[in-house]
Amino acid sequence: MTRLAIAALTPTGIRLAKKIQASWETELPIFVPESRMETGLTVIPTGNFKQGLQQLFQQYDGLICIMATGIVVRSIAEVVNDKRQDPAVVVLDEKGQHVISLLSGHVGGGNQLAREIAEKIGGQAVITTATDVQEVTALDLLAKEINGWYADFKTTTKKINGLLADHQKVGLLQREKRVQDLRGLTLLEEGDSLEPFEAVLLVSDRNEPLTGEKIIQVVPRNYVLGIGARKGVTFEVIQEEYLNFCQQQGIHPQGVKKIVSIDLKKEEAGICQLATWLAVPFETYSAKELAPAAAKYPQSEFVKQTTGIGNVSLAAADLASGGQVISERYAQHGVTFALGKDGK
Repeated sequence: MTRLAIAALTPTGIRLAKKIQASWETELPIFVPESRMETGLTVIPTGNFKQGLQQLFQQYDGLICIMATGIVVRSIAEVVNDKRQDPAVVVLDEKGQHVISLLSGHVGGGNQLAREIAEKIGGQAVITTATDVQEVTALDLLAKEINGWYADFKTTTKKINGLLADHQKVGLLQREKRVQDLRGLTLLEEGDSLEPFEAVLLVSDRNEPLTGEKIIQVVPRNYVLGIGARKGVTFEVIQEEYLNFCQQQGIHPQGVKKIVSIDLKKEEAGICQLATWLAVPFETYSAKELAPAAAKYPQSEFVKQTTGIGNVSLAAADLASGGQVISERYAQHGVTFALGKDGK
């Protein structure tokens, strides 16, 4: 969690905010009403407390509010959207006795933030998520740990976390050892019977032939996708060829963590739509940045005349993965792909 902010209303709350700020290793601004303004503090945006808190909610990864819980709930209710995007919100009383993880406890890191603050100021972290209370892991927390994707996020999260919190049998089968927090899970080996389990989590970035509703695949996002495309190629064509490419490589389409290309393609609509569809960032490099990597691979004179380098998808995948390209260049219908294994 990189960007945090504190909001406080009263002199007592501001003193506590300063105590937290002094204990923090990274920048931690304190926002206050204009009437409480003093050196080292920042006036809450817009001049209106409710609107200002909403703006901070949308700007920061985590928001620490030293005030009544009801004030916070009423203020941010209009901008709360989705647990995958909402920031962590932690609420403290003025004396710092209780540090409440109010919102985005798992994916947003609110529970961990509450514990960290409580430890620094000698307060009590208040965690109410069922899996934490029952001292078991949670599916959304597990996925965050491995940068994983799974289908039907809300429904699946509710189902699996409910089973875990109720201490039902949930199995875990991993193609590679990734998951560290095994609380509430039964670790399985290939060939073990799945019959005794209510659900089984399969952690794999491969294109797995799943059968039945019991198995839920959690896909670690391990790859970077280098892409080149003829100008104007539609999203539908790019999407179809991408799925063909994944089938060829034996990887799950959601195993990509970001898409990379040359900066000439920064606004290419079809590529941007692919990034949106996969819910991953799309990053680009200049021809100068890509040139050393491009020199490692077969050259196309046409591509070189158009972009200034002899290949795009391979060079971009190479640069983004630190040289760990694991596929040959795929080229069909004006689209090229190359896959890199992200070692980060």
